[in-house]
Formats: sequence, C-alpha cells, structure tokens
Amino acid sequence: MSDPATPPSSSTPGDPTGAPREFGMQQGKVFPATSARSLVNPLRRVVQSPDRTIRAAQLPPGARVLEIGAGPGFFSPAIARAVPGGHLVVTDLQGEMVEMASRRVRSDRSTPVSFARTDAAQLPFSDGAFDVVFVATMLGEVPDLDRCVAEVRRVLAPNGVAVVAETRRDSDFIPIHDLRALMAGHSFELLGRRGSRWQYVARFRATERALDP
Repeated sequence: MSDPATPPSSSTPGDPTGAPREFGMQQGKVFPATSARSLVNPLRRVVQSPDRTIRAAQLPPGARVLEIGAGPGFFSPAIARAVPGGHLVVTDLQGEMVEMASRRVRSDRSTPVSFARTDAAQLPFSDGAFDVVFVATMLGEVPDLDRCVAEVRRVLAPNGVAVVAETRRDSDFIPIHDLRALMAGHSFELLGRRGSRWQYVARFRATERALDP
C-alpha cells in the first residue's frame, strides 16, 4: 500500500489558531522530547503494557493505521506487529520524537511503517485514508479537542475505528464519560472499553451520520 500522505518538508506543525504551544510536564502542555526517556522506561511496561494495550485495541490484520502523538514510539512496534499486510503511519508534533520512534520501529515486508511530523489538529492526510486511528495518553494535550477529533473523523474510512488509550497516571487524563461525550459530538459511537475507569482502552466507530453532507 502506498503512503496515505506525507506533509511538505517545510511544514512547521503547531496550534492552527496561531497560539504558541507550551511544552512541559504540567496539565495541558505538550510532553517535551527532552523527557522522552521516561516514556519508554521499562517499568511503564508493567503498568501499561504495549502488547496488552494493542490487543485491547483489536486492530485487524491489513489495516491502515495512523498513530497520533506517538512520542518516542512506546506503542508503535506493537501496532506494527498487529497489522501484518497493513501500513502504519507514526506521527508526533515534535521532530525529535519522530526520530526516536523511527529508531524503535523497524519496517519489514509484512508491515511498512512511515513517519511524519504533524499537528493533531491539522492532519496532512487525505479524507478516509485510514482504517484505524490510535491515540494514547496524548489527547488531553491538544488545545482544541473538537478540532482534533474532527480531523480524526475526517481521515477515517467509512466505519473506521478510533482507539483511545488513557491512564490516570497521565496529567492530561480524560475520564471515559468525558471522552464519550466528546466523541459523540463528532458522530462516533462507543464499540467497547477494556480496563478500569482509571486506565482504559476505548474503541469508537465512525457512524454513517458523519458521512452525510
């Protein structure tokens, strides 16, 4: 499968409204690449196992998957293994994160992997380019959640699935009832949730209503 899209080399992702994005460890700030090692700490695998998380995501073999806000690629290798015959596009706002993720993921003949620096609120991909969009512990960092979810809906194919993984250990944690309301506002229906209310993986399907003009 060909790469669904790649952003122009001159792109400089950021808040599409023109407001500066703040980097830091506090709530509402973009997790800085300078602290990326903490995101791939082996201890994290104990409390938020990539393989367990991706099993809960129920990714179909052969799927075209977009990972938004991948950071240094903590979940990316597990995603690639889960979709043989598909295509994974790994993205992050920070170029340093994308570089780290590319070192952690190795493309093979069964699952090609592409990398791009992108803003979650203005994705440089065509409509309906992906079967699955995966977002883990990043959504709360986006200043305009509605615009981000609208972009997720736009790049999903008909009946595509958005997978959101959240943990209370993250300062930008979104409770499941808040997430359901946010997604419903963009014509997503909850397919299922695994985990507790403090750490979960939720799957949402883009409904037919969102396809109407």
